[in-house]
Amino acid sequence: MIRLANPSFLLMGVIFLSLLFVRKTAFLGYSHLRLLEAEGKSRFYQSLPQLIFFAAIALLILGLARPQWRRVVQYERFFARDIILVVDLSYSMENIMRSALKVRNGPRKIDVARKEALRFIQKRKNDRIGLLVFGDNTFGSWPLTRDHRLISKKVARLGSAFYGGTNLGQPFLKAMGHFRQMGQSASRVLVFLSDGQAPIPDTMKERIITEMKKMGIHLYLLGINLKKESIDILEIVDRIGGRFIATESPEELTAAFDEIDHLETSLVEIEVQGKSQELYPIFVISGLSLLFILTLIRNSLFLELC
Repeated sequence: MIRLANPSFLLMGVIFLSLLFVRKTAFLGYSHLRLLEAEGKSRFYQSLPQLIFFAAIALLILGLARPQWRRVVQYERFFARDIILVVDLSYSMENIMRSALKVRNGPRKIDVARKEALRFIQKRKNDRIGLLVFGDNTFGSWPLTRDHRLISKKVARLGSAFYGGTNLGQPFLKAMGHFRQMGQSASRVLVFLSDGQAPIPDTMKERIITEMKKMGIHLYLLGINLKKESIDILEIVDRIGGRFIATESPEELTAAFDEIDHLETSLVEIEVQGKSQELYPIFVISGLSLLFILTLIRNSLFLELC
């Protein structure tokens, strides 16, 4: 669909052309057109410069009106991963990290997790990142996006509120649903930051394991002060071939995030809509070309040969 970005110029142009046409046709220059015909010259060639002039002005006016193709669909291709960060915001994440208990005003678990997550996001280039947070329930803080500045703002706010206990099963289901709806890359990464050891119902656990294997999701469980014991979330990690990294200090959490960088990317093609393609250069160049042709005609022997 073609639209005009500056339609007022079109109206002004119509008025201008009307006045110009009236002025041009009001003066003939000869009392009888037969005097011209008597010389054996075609009336068409006599009026050709005038026709070219009007056409050139009309094209330039259309160019000023800025015609555009509306909602041009374009595709962008790049190598990337789809990464969903799942961050535990249960009350236990408000506690100080075990390694910093002897330090006065030591960092809270959520503060360390937030800092390292921000550093991880800043290192990404084309990767699409989404954010989920959970406590008793799971909340979709932001869908998969390449706008890393926006997702960084979301992560930077983590820790200002907490949401009760720890429901470890629901975040997995929410993340898989988001991968299905919004995922583009074949390389899917789920980064799970938690200190929780809450049980997961057996039916939900089996469903999570089956679907994550089918979807080929790479799972990284960054356990903040979480010991490798016989708990349900570690069983999920083991059975799908995921990676559990126990982090007792900020340095270990940094190393855990760095390990994810070694995962291969895959080709992603996304559809970019809503852009308008400018058409005015076509009309402006065409109008200027006609004026150039008109100049050549008026300064050549063309009319004398007609």
